[in-house]
Amino acid sequence: MCITVALKKIIILSLLTFVLHNANAQAGFGAPAYIQNFGKGSPDPSLIGTPLPVSNTEYTFSSSLCPPEGSYTIARRININGCFADEWIPLSKDNTAGMDYGMMMIVNSGTILANKVVYRDTIPNNMCPGTVYSFSVAIINIDRPSNCQFGPDFPVFEYRLEDDAGNLIGKDTTRPNVGYANPSFGYKFNNYGFGFTMPNGINRLVARITLIRSTYSCAEDFAIDDIKIAAVGPVVHSFFNNEPPTTKVKSVCFQDNKTVSIGGTMDNYYPNPSLQWQQSTDSGLTWTDIPGATSATYSRVFSVADTFMFRLSGGDAATIANPNCRVISNSVKVEVDGLPVGYIFNSNSPLCSGQDLIFNITGGASYFMTGPNGFYDDSPFPHIFNSTLADSGMYYVDIKSLGGCHRIDSTRVIMIGTDVHAYPGDTGICVGRSVQLNASIGKTYQWTPAYALSNATIYNPVASPEITTAYTVKVTDKDGCSDTAQLVVRVLNKKVVKAMMDATGYLCRFYDSASFKDISLGTIVHRDWVFGNGNTDTTVTPPVQYYSIPANQQTYNVKLVVTDTAGCADSTFHVIKVQGNCNIAVPSAFTPNGDGKNDFLYPLNAFKATNLVFRVFNRYGQMVFETREWTNKWDGTVNGKPQQTGSYAWILSYIDASGRKVAINGTTVLIR
Repeated sequence: MCITVALKKIIILSLLTFVLHNANAQAGFGAPAYIQNFGKGSPDPSLIGTPLPVSNTEYTFSSSLCPPEGSYTIARRININGCFADEWIPLSKDNTAGMDYGMMMIVNSGTILANKVVYRDTIPNNMCPGTVYSFSVAIINIDRPSNCQFGPDFPVFEYRLEDDAGNLIGKDTTRPNVGYANPSFGYKFNNYGFGFTMPNGINRLVARITLIRSTYSCAEDFAIDDIKIAAVGPVVHSFFNNEPPTTKVKSVCFQDNKTVSIGGTMDNYYPNPSLQWQQSTDSGLTWTDIPGATSATYSRVFSVADTFMFRLSGGDAATIANPNCRVISNSVKVEVDGLPVGYIFNSNSPLCSGQDLIFNITGGASYFMTGPNGFYDDSPFPHIFNSTLADSGMYYVDIKSLGGCHRIDSTRVIMIGTDVHAYPGDTGICVGRSVQLNASIGKTYQWTPAYALSNATIYNPVASPEITTAYTVKVTDKDGCSDTAQLVVRVLNKKVVKAMMDATGYLCRFYDSASFKDISLGTIVHRDWVFGNGNTDTTVTPPVQYYSIPANQQTYNVKLVVTDTAGCADSTFHVIKVQGNCNIAVPSAFTPNGDGKNDFLYPLNAFKATNLVFRVFNRYGQMVFETREWTNKWDGTVNGKPQQTGSYAWILSYIDASGRKVAINGTTVLIR
């Protein structure tokens, strides 16, 4: 079935009404034949835009960021946040055309009793009769919903077009419950408009947006933007040939002289469809027709570094020469890269060894780095953890652009500080023993933990731990750089090994015996006795040892070495003294005059006597001295008082070396 041109226009007009109120609907639009977006504006949010001519609005201009009632201002959308004790919404995103910094008309209308013109303008007619157009405006209520006592209200607008004679071309009004400040959707503008077919014989158009009388307190403050007229028609689509359909930007290198092919489609609509490719070199601000580019495919060799945007426009062959009578496609971008410039390649050096060496590379699409010690990295964030002095040197990077152009650059890394080592490395000791630790030479030292160290702030402390301990030393040099090293001191056993013996203390010339017993501490599993008489043994209580004593022998050295279950060992020595004889006797006289000769009374040669008791009595039978240790001697005094000269009786009892109990007595003379 053949669809007439008139029927197609009716379909487009019906679809247009649906599109203007439904974001997901599809229709083709042209570049604006007329647009009022209130200026590009400035990134500075404090600047006010240019006021409208007085004839264009019935509201008074205000240079305040928060205009008073009955006035308006031209400003960036972010400025209204904070107005009137936060009565207005924080509108901070451009949800309209997205072609400028966001200047818009912000109106504080207040309650009005009659309709009031918000915006009007007379537009020279540079459009094509018979072509379908849309007239639209973006509007939002800027009153914060939470401040509305009875819920959000909605300002109602009439938007209309007339010819210069006042004849109505088209009009519509906003619908209730649409376009209020809805925080759930990020306070977005809503687009309102209608479609119309341009009549013949029109020289000028008059666009008017009017606020319908309002007595609601939450419907009198609003913002408008992007008042425009644009051609409407079929959907036009552009794309890169031989690329995924999602590709919107293609990068090439100027050195490759690469040919890029762009394709396009336009839905069936025009009786005599015609196509025209357009190009922009200023990021889409202005577009120009490409001479001769009128087919569905456009190919070009790119050998000059620049950025190019392309789109396909379409219309009827009779009106294709007028850009205001076409519909346009999406845009695609070709980025022709030159040699990478403006890039950054450096590092955080100089830095101390042990710290993380971080490289900063920006300005390219990919990178490949090489450096000392076989270093290489192809990530955008190259990093060397726990760097060392050996990481000093030149590093090179091959910086490649998205289009494949590449350049080599380099940076020098300077490492300072010292690589710290700890000695003697992991080692084992027996409990109760110690080991000296050492670190590389620096300025200051800190060993942790300080447990069982002689000094935690020197380079060579002595460690005597009772349990296995891991020690870490931090050495700081004169530049303030620090590094650490670690060693472990393992304690091999749990009990201290202490070699001890119970042994005879004296030998009597010329032949005598001695007994020995191991009384060492620890978990002993092995013993080595050396008695000095040519004999050895490994038992706890070795056999009695006999000594044939030469005339010149004065002592015998006895050694005991014990070993525990962990292999820890200790040794002890005992000296046996040789005496001329061991015949016990008590002198018959003594002279306690302090001349160093015969000054004391005691049993002589009682080296081997046990359970000895020696008592001295005066002539009245009173005991003046008693001892159970034969080396304790009477000095002839009682409580420090010298005793009288004369005879004193004594009694001596003991057990001799053979185990025989002996008891003897006698007298001695104290001579002064």
